[in-house]
Amino acid sequence: MQPTTEKLPSTKRNRNPFSIFTSQNVKIQKRILIVVFLVVPIVLTLMFSYYPALKLFQQSFTDWDGMKPSYNYVGLQNFTEVLKEPETLKTFGNNFAYLVIGIIQTLLALYLAIILNGKLRGRNFFKSIIFMPYILNGVAVAYMFNYIYDYNNGPINVILRNIGLEQFAIKWLGEGYAINFSLAFMGLWQFTGFAMVIFLGALQSIPFDIYEAASLDGATFFQAIRYITLPSVKRVLELNLILCINGAIQAYMPAFLITKGGPAGDSTTFVYKILDIAFKYNKFGKASAMSVITLAIVAVVLIITNVALKERKEAL
Repeated sequence: MQPTTEKLPSTKRNRNPFSIFTSQNVKIQKRILIVVFLVVPIVLTLMFSYYPALKLFQQSFTDWDGMKPSYNYVGLQNFTEVLKEPETLKTFGNNFAYLVIGIIQTLLALYLAIILNGKLRGRNFFKSIIFMPYILNGVAVAYMFNYIYDYNNGPINVILRNIGLEQFAIKWLGEGYAINFSLAFMGLWQFTGFAMVIFLGALQSIPFDIYEAASLDGATFFQAIRYITLPSVKRVLELNLILCINGAIQAYMPAFLITKGGPAGDSTTFVYKILDIAFKYNKFGKASAMSVITLAIVAVVLIITNVALKERKEAL
């Protein structure tokens, strides 16, 4: 006689606690997670990005002083007042120095990345040295350059006097034609390493075999850069140029920390003027109009940059 086996009746206590994770339940849970992960960033973006931008646009048509809850709509008065002021053109001229130095910074970072991407001895040491200024505090960098640019005891003027070039020992933070380039050079010294690291990440993704094949075909160093390197890093170059332009338009910290916009407004940038009008003169409506103008300029410049880089891409 063969032994018979009887199945025990299943009870709720014997159910697997993980039985809820069926294929249908897993699909539902995935959909819920997707919705949650989408809703949270969308809500935060609307709350902290789009709503303030719309509020800024609304306030640009008012005479709000930042204190009283009431305000009056003044139409385009704030915009016309800003565009008619001669100081506005002067501040944009001050920002132009930051743009020039920023472009030089981008090209220098690309050059250093190309050099350090090769088989240079001690390249890791040089990478660390060049990147180190980026991790320094901006206030500390400002005070350091304030000492470097000192007219009497600064290292630059001391060296110039000792080598017989006293005529070039100028007031780097006092002369109108030199002050903004001197302040912008702080950014070049501090952020070149960061841009270099971004370029290095793109260069290291290029197979070295391509350069070897080009070398065997008789390509020179500059031809390899033009036909291999630049097309491969065009997206990163575009990113760095956008960061450069954005930083030039929104330059503020160097002038605030060292010169306070002086002397006689020679180092006042557009963003510095916006904050000055808003918090010193309590003209938040006018400051909002200036901020809208800044956003419009950034948008136009970025569009022009994208078009120019696209044409350059087709040419390559």
